[in-house]
Amino acid sequence: MVGAAGTPLHALRHSAVAAAGFGLLLLGMTMMQELAPRIEASPLYDWLLARAAESLWWGLAAGAVLTALIHSSAAVIAMIMGLAATGAMPPELGIAVVLGANVGTCATGLLAACASSSAGRAVALAHVALNLGGALLFAPLIGELQWLSALLTDQPAAQIARAQTIFNLVCSLLALPICYLPLWRERS
Repeated sequence: MVGAAGTPLHALRHSAVAAAGFGLLLLGMTMMQELAPRIEASPLYDWLLARAAESLWWGLAAGAVLTALIHSSAAVIAMIMGLAATGAMPPELGIAVVLGANVGTCATGLLAACASSSAGRAVALAHVALNLGGALLFAPLIGELQWLSALLTDQPAAQIARAQTIFNLVCSLLALPICYLPLWRERS
């Protein structure tokens, strides 16, 4: 049979689908970055920059709301990196928006949990706790996070990507020991 599981044709088809999916992901991120000039021209964007100059909490809130609305933290992060790459957004504000995007991405899980089992709801709530807790932990440290990512690169968009990676690694490492607490063990 042509293309049966385990044949070279089957493997080639799966490789082609994976490559096409990755290509579409890169195309989508490029398209989101090309939105930067339109966003920059928006009066709402000017308002956000003015508020963020007072407090980076506005950036965190903007990232959470925008991500919850479009259901894609990757798209929001790509837009923010595009704005930072053109100099339209300071890296510190970009990092604040990215931290907020991590919180906003929980909206999809919470919506799915509404029609889920108790285990599904527990996973969604754990996701919220991890991302919200991490964002609240890092919010006062945005300047230090930006400084650390600036040590790794001088490109603003790359600083935002590095800050996102550092944020996710630290939050995951901090949460890992909590996963093994006895209270999470199934009771028989």
